[in-house]
Amino acid sequence: MSSISRTERDPLLARASEELETQHHNLAGYTPLRFRLTCASIWACTFLASFDSTVLATLTSTISSHFGAADRGSWLGTAYLLSICCFTPIYGRLADILGRRAAHLIALTFFTLGTALCAFAPSMNTLIAAQLIAGVGGGGVQSMAVIVLTDLVDLRHRGLFQGYGNIVFGLGGALGGPVGGWIADTFGWRVAFMIQVPMLMAGAAVAWVCLRGDLGGVEARRKASEGGTATGQSLGKKLRQIDYLGSLTLVGAVASLILGLSLKTSGHTPSNGEYAWTHPYVLTLLISSLVFTFLFIFVEARFAAFPLLPLSLLSRRTPAAVAFSLFVLSTNQFSLLYNVPLFFTAVRGTSASVAGAHLLPYSAMIGIGSLAVGYLIRQTGKYWTLDVGSGVIVLVSALALTFWNQQSPGWLLWTAQVPAGFGYAGVLTGTLVALMTDVQLEGKGEVAVATSMSYLFRSTGQVLGVSLSSALIQSILTHDLPLHITGPASAEIIAKIRRDTESIRYLPPAEQGAARDVYAKALRWVFVVNVVLAAVGVLGLWAVKEEVMPEGNKKGRRGEGDEEGQEGVARE
Repeated sequence: MSSISRTERDPLLARASEELETQHHNLAGYTPLRFRLTCASIWACTFLASFDSTVLATLTSTISSHFGAADRGSWLGTAYLLSICCFTPIYGRLADILGRRAAHLIALTFFTLGTALCAFAPSMNTLIAAQLIAGVGGGGVQSMAVIVLTDLVDLRHRGLFQGYGNIVFGLGGALGGPVGGWIADTFGWRVAFMIQVPMLMAGAAVAWVCLRGDLGGVEARRKASEGGTATGQSLGKKLRQIDYLGSLTLVGAVASLILGLSLKTSGHTPSNGEYAWTHPYVLTLLISSLVFTFLFIFVEARFAAFPLLPLSLLSRRTPAAVAFSLFVLSTNQFSLLYNVPLFFTAVRGTSASVAGAHLLPYSAMIGIGSLAVGYLIRQTGKYWTLDVGSGVIVLVSALALTFWNQQSPGWLLWTAQVPAGFGYAGVLTGTLVALMTDVQLEGKGEVAVATSMSYLFRSTGQVLGVSLSSALIQSILTHDLPLHITGPASAEIIAKIRRDTESIRYLPPAEQGAARDVYAKALRWVFVVNVVLAAVGVLGLWAVKEEVMPEGNKKGRRGEGDEEGQEGVARE
């Protein structure tokens, strides 16, 4: 009897287990094969976007030498970063209006086209233009991966899947430099771009087949019933819903900011001098950024029927706290990534390879931190403590870096920066879950635009982290170096020290020691500022409100049922 009962129960238990797994890992109702292929294609494209960025950084000098245009080499990276920052925020609303599949394929089209043009570029100017085109899609590939996976995966497991994505992204960045360099040395630099094209086309083909046009579940159907961004509308009606004026003013604001900061920190005047903050070009661009920002806010508040960045989103506690903390902590982390190698080359006198090696443990901890926080969120269903705890880890790491000097022991030089990788990855994972919990409970279909908002604040912080820390260092060098290095050729020596840390090793011992001391002082101030930024970021994370995550695909306004009769999840 018991044997019969057990036999009858086993299929039921198996089906229940499968249903539970489907509920948590496959909200779109895909078959297991289709779900895995979708995730694989998205992560493969994310890998290539990360791979491409580090290939470019590694091959910049090689490409510049090939075209005899070393003076324009820095604009390759600037063009790509400029394009990513300008266009990534647009994909959120585009995904709502045109659908996830269409937006993802648009991003892949631009990225593939730009990468192909890089492979066949006949001149440096063409290559810079190709990088602009690639950046239009590269940022979209990354943000659409987050948006699509949020539609596919239950929130309780979303952090874990984000961890997988972060590992893939980190792996692409780690392999891009050495693999791209090897390909360039063996087959030529053009091949490093050429090999990416067929893989991107394969990823686009899989996305075309596997991604449903109506991906978005309950929210997509609700918006369709309300006459919003419906997947069944005509293409003309969808295109009319795009916020063109908001897109134009946002691109103007971000582009003016990045160009202004790039001119200040790495640009050179026609006489080979440096641009001051008060130079008409720099000042005009920074003022233009402010003007475009105010125009963007005005357009979003008054005119946009489907705004790129709904101001109501930032009026809520958790989205505002997430945006603020991501901005501040991204500024902190990219200042760290830029200045830790600089410390080793300028202060400790190591080679570039040794300096870069000190960031490898940091990179490894990004993957570990993402998975650890994602796993704990899945197990506990909580994220606030993990968010704040991750921020505190970043703060501890920032404090440890302030103790670096020319006499620091080796163990400190290898360990101080490592916790920051774990903490920052935890912040990115935890704040994503917090943000998605808030927007899904609010029930306004803001998943895509909220994701784009987070990328806007992250990318802006990344730009400021590099440019402002560089400006602070150069300011201290300009003030202190003339106090220690004097003589007839001092101006030329100081100019070389500021532009090329490698030149320090060829100075006489007294001047070499003075240069390293001044760099140590400048970097210590940068690390002190990073401590302040980390502390402010922790305060921002503290403001995030813990809420009960919706179970499965239950999404709807707080305290209300959604269109399928599902009840919203109330605040704790």
